[in-house]
Amino acid sequence: MTINWDDLKIFLAIAREGSARAAADKIRVHHSTITRRIEAFESAQKTRLFDRLPKGYTLTLAGKELLQAVTRIEDEINSIERRTLGQDAQLRGDIRVTMPDGLAVNLLMPDLVRFMDTYPEVNLEVMISYDVLSLTKREADVAIRITEAPPEHLVGRKVIRYHCATYASQTYLETHDLSGGKSNAHWIGWNSLTPYPEWVRQSEFPNFPVRGRLNNVVAQLAAAKAGLGIARLPCFMGDPEPTLQRVPPGGTAPCHDVWILTHKDLVSTARIQTFMDFMAEAFRQKRDLLEGRDA
Repeated sequence: MTINWDDLKIFLAIAREGSARAAADKIRVHHSTITRRIEAFESAQKTRLFDRLPKGYTLTLAGKELLQAVTRIEDEINSIERRTLGQDAQLRGDIRVTMPDGLAVNLLMPDLVRFMDTYPEVNLEVMISYDVLSLTKREADVAIRITEAPPEHLVGRKVIRYHCATYASQTYLETHDLSGGKSNAHWIGWNSLTPYPEWVRQSEFPNFPVRGRLNNVVAQLAAAKAGLGIARLPCFMGDPEPTLQRVPPGGTAPCHDVWILTHKDLVSTARIQTFMDFMAEAFRQKRDLLEGRDA
């Protein structure tokens, strides 16, 4: 019996995500399609591949054996696709790029638009994500990542180490005393279970209480603008915002490295290399902003 690769991709998605709805989100189809297709696949194979439990799908023994085989097939198909794409010398086609929303929305969007205007036959698919999308599995072609340790199997370059500072709205600074031991100010909560991480302890306000918790820097920016408290933000986000001010004394500190990365099989692809060079230059031109010298 002929097996449809699309059915195997659905099987892989459910096996990895553990539920039909999460698998549907992963491969961008309706969850009813997922359940219908996997039931038809099991029926055609005359084999139950998953146990349906209240918490989701669990692989049966037959499912585990199939997963090992299909993973090997997937690796080989992805390798063939990367090698084929790596031979492409034309400045046309799609580029799937993954990056966090802060970089895309608050820094790079004009440059992404400029790239597509400059190379009209190249189409960017920008996937805003904090997840570590797999370049090996072709979930993305290029990753612009905030990281101190990029994966060894990827190639690319560190383009900048951006700086951060502490910000608050002008109204918040006017109505809250940040000096002395009786301050009524507080930090906007961050994406960390550590009550007071090292950067707080080394700040000018190591003892300020924390209010709320926002696990996204774009949301923290919005909360600071709305007057929730003081926030540690990248300078490229805080300095251009007219409703925010650096909290005195207003110094900056190096925060995180930014890398542009791709898979080694794609590095010779003309459009991939051109895009990586283009974005590296965009970061270079914004160095003063990224390092907090534009305030």
